[in-house]
Amino acid sequence: MANDFKDTGLIMSGDIFMAEVDADGKFGALNGPMNVPSLSITPTSVNRISRPSFQKDNYGQALDAVNLPSDSASVTIQFDSMPAAMLAETLGGTAELADAEADSVTGEALTLTEGAWVALPHSSLAAGSVVVTKDATDVTADCDINLSAGLIKARTASAAGDVTVDYDTEAVTGHRVMGDTEISKPRYILVDGINLATGKRTRVEIFRAVLSADQATELMGTEFITGQLSGSLVVPPGKGAAYTATMYS
Repeated sequence: MANDFKDTGLIMSGDIFMAEVDADGKFGALNGPMNVPSLSITPTSVNRISRPSFQKDNYGQALDAVNLPSDSASVTIQFDSMPAAMLAETLGGTAELADAEADSVTGEALTLTEGAWVALPHSSLAAGSVVVTKDATDVTADCDINLSAGLIKARTASAAGDVTVDYDTEAVTGHRVMGDTEISKPRYILVDGINLATGKRTRVEIFRAVLSADQATELMGTEFITGQLSGSLVVPPGKGAAYTATMYS
C-alpha cells in the first residue's frame, strides 16, 4: 500500500439500505434508503495474555504478549424510517400483506352486554351497512358501532343479549406486522455515503450481521419511533472480512 497519508477528518452522511442475507452472503431486495441517526461498529474484543518477567533486570515487564479474540465484532443500527417492513424489524417480527376484498356477512351471532364493546370477526365495516337484530326486531338504533375497529356496544338493556348482525366490509390494502416472530435477523447493510469533511464518496458494506431487536418500543409516545437492531458480524465465504469501508479520493 502506497504511503499517501493526508490528514483529514471524517463525518459521514449517507443513504443506508438493508436486506435479508443467507449464510453464503447472498442478499435479496434492499429496503431503503433509510434515515439512520446512528450506525456503530464495535471491533472484536480481546483477552490480553502476557508472560511477565520475574528476572532481576526487567522484573514485572512483559516478555511476551498475545491478544486472543473474545467477543466477535458487532454492529448496532438505529433508524427512524418506519414503514411496515422497518416496524417489523423494530418489533422483532415479520411483515405480510393485509389486503382484503369487500365482503358481506349475514347472521353473525353475538352476545351484547349493555355498556360494553363486543368485537365482530371483521373490521373496516362499510358505513350504513350494519343491522343488529334481536328476536326478529331491529335494535341497531340502540347500539353504538365503531366501523373501523369492528365493535358494537348495546346502549340499552333492550339491545343487550343474543343478537345477529348483518354487515358489509370495505376493501382494504396494507401490511400486517407479525410481532416477535423473527428473533434472529441476518442482514446485509450498505452505506452509500459522503465524507462531509472532504466532500468525497464513501461506501460501507456489512456483508452479514446477525441482528436482533434489543430495545422496548414506545407505540404511544410523543416522539417518532426509533428502532434499534444489534448483533454479531459474520464473515461469509469468500469475503475475507466481515465488512469493508471504502474512502474514495
